[in-house]
Amino acid sequence: MIKKYLKIKQEYTDAAKARGARQLIRLEVMIDVLFALMIYKLFTFMPNPDVDGFGRDELYKVLTESYLNYTVIFIGLVLVIIYWGMNNLQFGNLDRTDGKHATLSILQVFSLMLYIYFVRLDAQFEGEIFLMQLQSTFLALAGFLSVASWHYAIKNGLVSEDPTELEKEKMYIKLLPEPIVSVLTFPLAYFGPLAWTLGWLLLIPVGYLSKVVQKRMKGRKN
Repeated sequence: MIKKYLKIKQEYTDAAKARGARQLIRLEVMIDVLFALMIYKLFTFMPNPDVDGFGRDELYKVLTESYLNYTVIFIGLVLVIIYWGMNNLQFGNLDRTDGKHATLSILQVFSLMLYIYFVRLDAQFEGEIFLMQLQSTFLALAGFLSVASWHYAIKNGLVSEDPTELEKEKMYIKLLPEPIVSVLTFPLAYFGPLAWTLGWLLLIPVGYLSKVVQKRMKGRKN
């Protein structure tokens, strides 16, 4: 009886792992599609005569003076690509997913989509403090959800056997710069769009500090 029970339990475990592996593939495809849609949405922020109401005579002026749109597109594109890269890095170390992990991953992408939505509003209503703060909030939320999904994956055995314990710990450090900078930009919105926009340059020193911490972690392990 005990052997039969253990056999059934093992078969269930193997089946659950196989389902989780297939679910991971579907989750990756869906998330890639959503990231592609976000990049396309950013492209639509370019000046559009049907939306912005300009004609042939104003074309050159609009294209040369729409620097705010170009800045918004550039920052949004950089951040979306960074989050996509971090998502790929995480998923590349997973064997499978489950319902809770998939939910955390989808919520992360949904937070990024809300960020894009408020980017659109910010382009239309320039200088609104609460719109800039909402962008910072949802980018921070997306980043911390990414950390939470990685933590959940480790604790629930979803990570493959390939990454070492050090690599698992370093992943936390790799995921933190973007949400940290998002939090830091929140109060900068009170100083205006320029200060808030320049605040995203903090990604450079914060990212550098992240790499320094990772190197020190490696040195201590050795």
